[in-house]
Amino acid sequence: MKAIEQISKQDCLELLQTKSKLGRVAFIVDGRPIVLPVNYRADNDSVVFCTAEGTKLSALKDGAPAAFEVDASRSVAHSGWSVLVQGTAHEVTDPDELYELRHGPLKSWATEASQHWVRISIDEISGRRIPES
Repeated sequence: MKAIEQISKQDCLELLQTKSKLGRVAFIVDGRPIVLPVNYRADNDSVVFCTAEGTKLSALKDGAPAAFEVDASRSVAHSGWSVLVQGTAHEVTDPDELYELRHGPLKSWATEASQHWVRISIDEISGRRIPES
């Protein structure tokens, strides 16, 4: 059995920022956990994604606790990694920031870029890796 390695904070940030553009946001609605895929971008302090009106926006826009996860795996090699962010979510409302986000490189697969944007602070970040043999 392979040993699971802890990933350093700096390596977690690098994986989060460069190795994927599709992750999963986790939050609570009516006392129950919800996990949904989103296209995202990240920097050293936060993860941001766009969404339409609805459950995600209602649950995440006013300082709600949230988690965000991104991973990759190679089933043939029985290897992979996972990065988990825990933080607080807020809807982005600053007009200058919204303009930058709407005209930036992130393009959602599911919603128009002119929709709402949510930012999750990176209060905690951790990662694990199962290396290839």
